Amino acid sequence: MTQVCYEHSHGKAHLTVMGHCDAGRINGMDLCCCAVSMLTYTAMEALESMNLSGLRSSYGGGWCHISFDTNSEDFGKASIAIDTLMKGYALLEKSYPDNVTIKRRKQNE
Repeated sequence: MTQVCYEHSHGKAHLTVMGHCDAGRINGMDLCCCAVSMLTYTAMEALESMNLSGLRSSYGGGWCHISFDTNSEDFGKASIAIDTLMKGYALLEKSYPDNVTIKRRKQNE
């Protein structure tokens, strides 16, 4: 199962994507996992192009973590990108509820 967690608290935003979907293979590919990966790589590229304060990203086989400061001037643009990304993950969660789960947390600043 892939777990997506977006957390926004104490001046930082964190996006963590972990695990493999294991939704079944078509022509040797897990299309759900491919979709999660593409959304995640797109988010990394989009956020990196914004030159956000405190941006850090790292990834490896089956996981990715992105964090950045929410007090950045460009947080508004980043917030729109994250909201769009989360809608994509939500569509996958709706279509593949046994394979993708989302946690979204926002705490007071």
